[in-house]
Amino acid sequence: MRRACLLLVLLLACKKQDPIAGAIQKVADAAEDRDAGAVVEMLAPGYEGRAEVGNELRRYFFAYRSIHVSIKDLQVWDNGPVAQARFRVDFAGVAKEISGIDQLVPSSASYQFEVWLTKEGGDWKISAAKWQPVS
Repeated sequence: MRRACLLLVLLLACKKQDPIAGAIQKVADAAEDRDAGAVVEMLAPGYEGRAEVGNELRRYFFAYRSIHVSIKDLQVWDNGPVAQARFRVDFAGVAKEISGIDQLVPSSASYQFEVWLTKEGGDWKISAAKWQPVS
């Protein structure tokens, strides 16, 4: 039994993660850490509005004590130098109780994302994105 458990752990540890899924997860992890700079680092230099995204995220992250992001239903199409991904993001957050901020920001939300990624220096970066709320 112990050998079987050890083998299962080794197989799971050696399973290679899709690099595109890994890039998307890095963005989710940075959001959970409320690290706007790390999110922006995952955007390609040519991402339209890249600087504004960072500024908006800093304001948004300031409103929360904690954030949880869950990626679901990830579909990836890798076409060589460009990839596309669609996925759902479920967001949950605990807002700070400062001057009524907790009344202004949502405690949970879901969004459907479609992103395009390009290779930048060997890493996948998001070059464009669109999203809409899931009702």
